[in-house]
Amino acid sequence: MARSDLKELYKELTSNEFSFLPRGENKLIYIYKKVQLQYPQLCDDSFLCIDNCTNGNNEPEWHHAVRRALDRLKRVSKSVEKLQKQGYWKFT
Repeated sequence: MARSDLKELYKELTSNEFSFLPRGENKLIYIYKKVQLQYPQLCDDSFLCIDNCTNGNNEPEWHHAVRRALDRLKRVSKSVEKLQKQGYWKFT
């Protein structure tokens, strides 16, 4: 997996604002599954954070792109909101 794949995933998610997800509350783990189904070519589970970041873990690196896109959209769009419940996001 290349960094360009991560950038492309981020770009896709921010431009379509996760339009493929159901509106309402969604748990982060569900969001990951739906993103991977929507963009399988950009979601390489074998490229781990630990291989890319100095403080990485064994989580796939593309998860970071998803969270970055969510964080960006919560700041610039009214369509995404982080809920108080741990790991939940709301899409309107």
